[in-house]
Amino acid sequence: TARQNSGYFAKKLIGGGNDQSYPNAAALLDSLPNGEPIGVVNIDAHLDARPLVNGQRHSGSPFRLLLEDERFRSRREHKFVEFAAQGSQCAHAHAEFVTGNGGSIVWLRRAREHPEGPVGAFRDVLTSLPQNVFFSFDIDSISSADCPGVSCPAAIGLTAQEALDMCFEAGRSGKVRVLDVSEFNPEIESYRTGRLVAFMFYYFLMGQQTRKSTA
Repeated sequence: TARQNSGYFAKKLIGGGNDQSYPNAAALLDSLPNGEPIGVVNIDAHLDARPLVNGQRHSGSPFRLLLEDERFRSRREHKFVEFAAQGSQCAHAHAEFVTGNGGSIVWLRRAREHPEGPVGAFRDVLTSLPQNVFFSFDIDSISSADCPGVSCPAAIGLTAQEALDMCFEAGRSGKVRVLDVSEFNPEIESYRTGRLVAFMFYYFLMGQQTRKSTA
């Protein structure tokens, strides 16, 4: 991943467990010359900042690992934002860990209070981040009515249209170097969710094309 990140175009990664996100973010850190700062935004119902289990990483630990990574924590210019987190699915101790280690949290309820809803709130987050962004999208942040094929379906969450519009904004921003989509579980449901994930990448590419055509 680090070698692939050396080019201009954003890399698109898809996987199952969110444990993929730490090595992918670390690869972006490794690939940037002269220690350029990065911004990390994690759209997720959960904070994924849990401690390791018997010394082993897991799908709930990627952003604890990132925040504890000396390359990331030693630079104040690096920024980390949890977006659309749901208080009912996040432990207080994990929220304190994120904010106590320089990260910030935009709760789903707060994002919905933005004049332009979660999409406008996400656009503001992108604007606040450094020029090189790792964009992690855990699809269990999307309501199970729209996205049932995940290991932990959400009773509430983002709508499919909001998810697509956020991907479009990410592509259009010009900052995103890596798009990391996780938690797709086709054993739970594959057709509707698979189509939604495909459209997420499509909307990201449309956003990129809009930027290129107006440059």
